[in-house]
Amino acid sequence: MKRLFLLSLLVALIAASCTKNIHLNLQNASGLLVIEGNINDQPGPYTVLLSNTVTFYDTDKVVPVSGGRIIISDDAGNRDSLTESTPGVYRTHTIVGTVGRTYHLSVYSGGKQYDAYSTMNAPVPIDSIGVLTLSFFGRTQSRAFMEFMDPASATNYYNGVLYVNRSKQYKLNPSSDRLSNGIENQVFIRSDSSGFNLHDTLQAELDVLDQPMYNYYNSLNSSTLSSQTAAPANPVSNISNNGLGYFSAYAATRSHTIVIDSIGYHRIN
Repeated sequence: MKRLFLLSLLVALIAASCTKNIHLNLQNASGLLVIEGNINDQPGPYTVLLSNTVTFYDTDKVVPVSGGRIIISDDAGNRDSLTESTPGVYRTHTIVGTVGRTYHLSVYSGGKQYDAYSTMNAPVPIDSIGVLTLSFFGRTQSRAFMEFMDPASATNYYNGVLYVNRSKQYKLNPSSDRLSNGIENQVFIRSDSSGFNLHDTLQAELDVLDQPMYNYYNSLNSSTLSSQTAAPANPVSNISNNGLGYFSAYAATRSHTIVIDSIGYHRIN
């Protein structure tokens, strides 16, 4: 298992060294609606973002879309109409993210309706986190990893998130248990930083996804890598009516926190 983990880490480090920051890669067409919605098992409110696409050469620009009508409901009969808090940012009021429920997102904007469904699967606890310092081709890098026991009763899909000094370092880390069902998993967590400093604190989050959201993250990663040599394709969306973006219901667990010290790291809670 350790050999498999180190081999996966080597591949990930090589890939990470030649990628740029992840954006929502879109085809060269402007004015299309992009929906980004999340609901999880943590206390709300939950947020849905609406924006318009720009051209491929303006990918750092975001054009918020106001005036949309958004409803999130679940299979238990709960229903919540979101309110626009700032341009393009819509927040829930009453709905509660509950494990086992399927959520329905309806968006009405520009005379069109867009729908998406996502099921919140059971959370998986994190057993431990740590840091590996490895050298490749004369370059030394420190990377965080987490360990957890994958449940054997179902096919599971994950995304890992790393917090450095309580700040969310967002990179896509999608994985599945296709090769590791029912056993202890060691998952490398990519971050925005190339390494860590003395006294940095680290905490991991493990998000349990449904399969459509895992497919979206995987295609977004592939699109980002392919954009080095060609115009990227749109990620596989779970939104109807040719909508762009995603809607995700997921369960999240947090690890204990570690601090980097002179001899490596140690747990502080």
